[in-house]
Amino acid sequence: MHGCISRRLSLGLLLAPFLGCGEPAAIPPDKPPQQAAELAAQFDATTVGLIRGQVTWQGEVPVVPPIESPINIGAAIPAGKPTLSWKNPNAPVIDAQSRGVGQAVVFIRNVESHRAKPWDLPPVRIEQRDYGIHVRQGDGDALIGFVQRGANVEMMATQPVFHFLRARGAASFALTFPDPNRPRTRRLDKNGLVELSSAAGYSWMRGYLFVDEHPYYCLTDDKGRFELRNVPAGEYELVCWLPNWREASHDRDPESGVVVRLFFKPPLEKARHVVLSARGVGEVHFQVQTSDFPR
Repeated sequence: MHGCISRRLSLGLLLAPFLGCGEPAAIPPDKPPQQAAELAAQFDATTVGLIRGQVTWQGEVPVVPPIESPINIGAAIPAGKPTLSWKNPNAPVIDAQSRGVGQAVVFIRNVESHRAKPWDLPPVRIEQRDYGIHVRQGDGDALIGFVQRGANVEMMATQPVFHFLRARGAASFALTFPDPNRPRTRRLDKNGLVELSSAAGYSWMRGYLFVDEHPYYCLTDDKGRFELRNVPAGEYELVCWLPNWREASHDRDPESGVVVRLFFKPPLEKARHVVLSARGVGEVHFQVQTSDFPR
């Protein structure tokens, strides 16, 4: 059922010249981020506060259909043969009782790096397994991770099929993974959002990395709750971010007609103004609903 590995490898080699694939220059694994000297240079633990709150879903919970696709994109689908169903990775995670939205990103947009706390988030590792992108950060296994600008990200495939990882946005590259458990690394030097997807035809695969100089980023828990600790006193824009599950467009393989690349509509961003005093607590609540994700 998993298709032919050699066929997938041949497809990847054919696509490589067009997708900018190639061996990246060697990266010293222990090179510190370039901004380390500036970050937290004026951090004062006596004048910090806490921002906390919850992201909740209002109204009817959307029914997000799975993505229908075969694994082997190199073969046409015979008439009457069903495709496989893959969970839409961007479908919102909503707790039935609390209506809390899990796995939402909450971050502070305008923090001065020299006043921020030292970076305290674990390093990120990308695993491609079970035909999905898994962002591992500490004990977490999610769709989304947070990377300090200038830091290395380790990436690997852990299943014995050909994977081809594509990055677009604040970083642009494509890396092949013909063999399992052989890690590769990339250093992310530009702030912003990096979207990860498959260039091997697994159109449903997605992952997201937020790259920044400060560590005031978090994912909500299964009840939609979040906390950002040790935030310097001041005025901020607090942002709630969620990926969009709605399809914008797609590309098809010209021979088989199978969708090989899927584009989602722009993500949701909601912002709130927060004024935080020293040793104060800022309470912020975000409400999200289906109409925030227009068709």
